[in-house]
Parts: sequence; structure tokens; C-alpha cells
Amino acid sequence: MRSIDKVLRAQARALTAVLDHYKLVRACGGNRPPIWRDVEAFGTGNGSSVDLQSIGRNEAGTTAAAFCIGVKHQAPNAAVHLALATFANLSPEHRFLEPSRWIALALVFMDSSIPGSGIDEIFARLESAFDAEITAEAAV
Repeated sequence: MRSIDKVLRAQARALTAVLDHYKLVRACGGNRPPIWRDVEAFGTGNGSSVDLQSIGRNEAGTTAAAFCIGVKHQAPNAAVHLALATFANLSPEHRFLEPSRWIALALVFMDSSIPGSGIDEIFARLESAFDAEITAEAAV
């Protein structure tokens, strides 16, 4: 049986892989923002669920600004930030649902016509990436 922390780290790796797949670093001016780097480090490190929650709390001010100002101005970097923030703050059963919505919105804000950029496709890609991470971890 896998621990919840291993599952969370695999989910974090899956999320960052999907963000990379859609090349959403472009939405952030070519640089991963601090929350992206924190979630990425969490996924590859030995953190616990408490560490993931801390990431969300540490970014609360930026998250509020992204929601209030960034979305209003259709800023794709705000949507990317919100995808990562909702991942860090939500319960396990919704861990990929809200981020998939924010990723889809970031792609809309970027006027991106990438095939498979609808919410359902993004959610399926997140689930598939997670399954791949779990399978790779089990093989080690």
C-alpha cells in the first residue's frame, strides 16, 4: 500500500508534466513561478502532505491577486498560478479537477488551439500522467 505522501508527490509530478506538455511556462514569461518550482520540488523530494499545504498557504497572497486581478485581465500566468494553488489546497478527491479547469482557462487566455485542450482532455491527461508516475514508482 502506498502512503498518501507518495501519492501526493506522484500527483505533483503528474501536474508539472502536464504543465510542461502544454508549454505553459510561456504563459509565465518563460520562467517557472515560485509556486511551480515549489510543487515541482515537492514532487521530486521527500515532502509530506503538510509541506504541500504549506506551499498553498505561503502563496495565499499571490493566489488572491491572481484570482482578483489576473483572471479579470485574462492573464494566462494567473490561471497557471491558480492551477498550482488549487492543487496544493484541495482535498485528494478534487486534486486534479480544479487544476484542469485552470489549465484550460490559461490555454484560452493564450489563444492556444492545441488539440486536447478541453477540460475533459486535460483532466484525462492528468490522470494518465499520474498513473504513469505510480507505475514508474512501483517498478523501482
